[in-house]
Amino acid sequence: MYKKLICSLLVTSAVWTATPVLAEPVKIDGLAAIVDSRPILDSDVRTRFQVVKDRVPGGVLTTTIHRQIVTQLIDEALQVNYARKQGIRASSQEVDSAILTVAGNFQTDLEGLKRMLAGQGVDYSTYRQQIENEILISKARQQVAQSRISVTEQEIDDYLQGQAANGQNQAEFRLRHLVVRATDVAEARAKIEAIASQIHSEQDFINQAIANSEGQFAIQGGDLGWRKANELPRLFTQAINTQPQGTLIGPLQSNAGFHLLWVVDKRAKDVAIQKQTKVSHLLLRPNEIRNDEQTKALAEQLYNRLKNGADFASIAREYSEDQGSTLQGGDLGWVTPGTMVPEFESKMDQTAVGQISQPFRSQFGWHILEVDGRRQNDISDQVKRRNAERAIMTQKQDFVLDNWLSELRADAFIDRKGE
Repeated sequence: MYKKLICSLLVTSAVWTATPVLAEPVKIDGLAAIVDSRPILDSDVRTRFQVVKDRVPGGVLTTTIHRQIVTQLIDEALQVNYARKQGIRASSQEVDSAILTVAGNFQTDLEGLKRMLAGQGVDYSTYRQQIENEILISKARQQVAQSRISVTEQEIDDYLQGQAANGQNQAEFRLRHLVVRATDVAEARAKIEAIASQIHSEQDFINQAIANSEGQFAIQGGDLGWRKANELPRLFTQAINTQPQGTLIGPLQSNAGFHLLWVVDKRAKDVAIQKQTKVSHLLLRPNEIRNDEQTKALAEQLYNRLKNGADFASIAREYSEDQGSTLQGGDLGWVTPGTMVPEFESKMDQTAVGQISQPFRSQFGWHILEVDGRRQNDISDQVKRRNAERAIMTQKQDFVLDNWLSELRADAFIDRKGE
């Protein structure tokens, strides 16, 4: 070791006394791609691979996996750039909340999540930036979908009639998806047919999706997760309606290109009746004049008056600070599960019909509620139409967002290194 050190020093001193010696360049990091003026480094690819490694067959960063990850990073960069240009922002509170949700999903806290990331070789600050980017992308995609997708009343009518006729409204499918873009129809058709001929099992489909799919979920083997039938493009639902689990479907042609589907699983839900609770409440909020303890004390005073026979509607009109229900004497109408914050819904479910709850705290302040009735009711036409509108938008969304992403790629400077 000392000889190596001496040699190093001799070479250094020789630079000043003899012909210049060019040192061998040391590669600190590589450049995988450039998106407009933003570099994507090899270290970015390696970091992303650590995150998706468990979902990659074999867990090895092959050339194909590297290409798909670079594609994913390019698409993310394009969408983040778009979001920032549109003035879309992700607040620190939103990022914190999202990270805590991830930690909760792993049944740990923030420090526990940091240790998990460190164990995977993922820097926390890099992970936090990724979460922020995901929020920006989600907001941008939502904005684009809302601006480009419209649903007519006639479409809703046709949709409801179709769902009633074939009984698909409660069916759910877990699918894998592979798409080849049709810039040249004949070439794309030949490619998708060649791919289909290589697929005889779900693992074959996964391998082909990773290697060849141009869809957003290629790196996950084309896994779309569970989707309700009414949230899938009609082209897909018509093809998978009678197909059993473990079936290859396609090629299917759409405006976006040629598609292959693999039916991983099916399930059906028979939920046509909805529990509803008729409830009234009054709300007291702490303020500059009345702190939380004083607000709680006032709520307890009002509760005692109500228990002694005071009229709930009259007390609510006089004291409640919920602008949406005060004029109605606190009447919230028929409430469905998931409408209210958890504290309110829990107390509402525990309170018998005709009874008044003790004061309880939520993020909004101190509540007292009265349960006026309960019923099992068919979902109203209004709710059905709203759900139908959402489903139609979801059907259209994938194709609309794919087209938008193609536009972003076409308008950007993208330089993939080594390709």
